[in-house]
Amino acid sequence: MKNVLILGASGQIAQMVTDELKDKVNLTLFVRSPQKLIGSKEPATIVQGDALNVDELTAAMKGQDLVYSNLGPDRMAEMAKVVTQAMNNAGVKRLIWVATAGIYGEESTDEGLARATQIFGAYDDPSSYFGDERVGADYIDQAADINATIIRPNALTNADVLENVVVDGRNDRIRPSAQPISRKTVAHFISQLILDDTQYQNDSIAISQG
Repeated sequence: MKNVLILGASGQIAQMVTDELKDKVNLTLFVRSPQKLIGSKEPATIVQGDALNVDELTAAMKGQDLVYSNLGPDRMAEMAKVVTQAMNNAGVKRLIWVATAGIYGEESTDEGLARATQIFGAYDDPSSYFGDERVGADYIDQAADINATIIRPNALTNADVLENVVVDGRNDRIRPSAQPISRKTVAHFISQLILDDTQYQNDSIAISQG
């Protein structure tokens, strides 16, 4: 079975991915606070560590086939550098990196972009939430020898339903018909990509309900 490392494994979406995949791949869960993991995660391996510590990350990445990062929401630019360095140290090539929709100014309308900027800051300001996410995603996108899929979910909901997913590309504005997407749907999308990671290689995609 494929060896998969989940970074930020205590996150809500990451735990849904773990529950969906724990009998389908060999999972290692990298987490700062294991007590935040809900329910049994057996047979996954749990590693306590700091995602800003390159040595701890490198050790956890050795022997992995794919890294899925659920890190954030803060210090994303800093973590992107450490994650890619650790991957290079460990010889791991495939990465799924979760960012957020809006970091390229790709909102479907100018009015939507203005509202998002008011809440999250300008995407070209590295000190803002959007800007930090953008710098991190750009660093991942440009990292040599890393085959990354950057996933940018639209606004998230807690709806307990699997929804139809629409995908918009790196250089596309999010289509006007796109809607907020449930965490459950995002987790399922990521799980399916982990199982067949030949999709969306070296790409950045926005996903929405549609």
